Amino acid sequence: MNAGNESEPLMRRRLALSTCAVVASAALGLAACSSKRDGQPGATSPHPVAAPAPAAAARQEQRKCSDDPRANEQDKLPRCGGMATTAAPRAYRFAGGSGDPVDQVVCDIGQKFVLDGKLFGVEFSGGADGTYKFVRTPNIPGLSWKAGGRYHIEFADGQDKPGTMTTEGGGTTTAGTISRTTSGSEKFTVTPTQPCAQ
Repeated sequence: MNAGNESEPLMRRRLALSTCAVVASAALGLAACSSKRDGQPGATSPHPVAAPAPAAAARQEQRKCSDDPRANEQDKLPRCGGMATTAAPRAYRFAGGSGDPVDQVVCDIGQKFVLDGKLFGVEFSGGADGTYKFVRTPNIPGLSWKAGGRYHIEFADGQDKPGTMTTEGGGTTTAGTISRTTSGSEKFTVTPTQPCAQ
């Protein structure tokens, strides 16, 4: 059967199939060209291949420091606030505490420090938030003390103005076979003072 004898519906179907083939070929050609252009210098693409790399680098950069309170003594990650400048550590005078009061200068509250009362030495993990524990207790035969908890230092008017440190925790006093558990909080005034001699 030649083209002159074909029915009109048959001709329409062949024309539609031919058009589909041309459109499909054109789409494949555009995809191939666009794929080649994306790899060439100066080419623009709505989805560059290298885009995820900066995001990954940013995530790695974020892991180099932290602004979170130190969770424990194993947390050695530097605090981000101290990485931008190399300013000297700030010294503060701590005064207060009810059971065994202290009045003492701490040269750098960003590092681990100990407050020494007449009876007890209490070690703080360093930073604005952290943990504390007894590291020195009275040497009285038959008596022993264990205590620890959390602390928070706050400077409501800025670090160059007086602030406060509050502690919350508990401890156990043991005399022979009898133990007594206590809990409570202490409050200290934290006042800026002259830097310690290096």
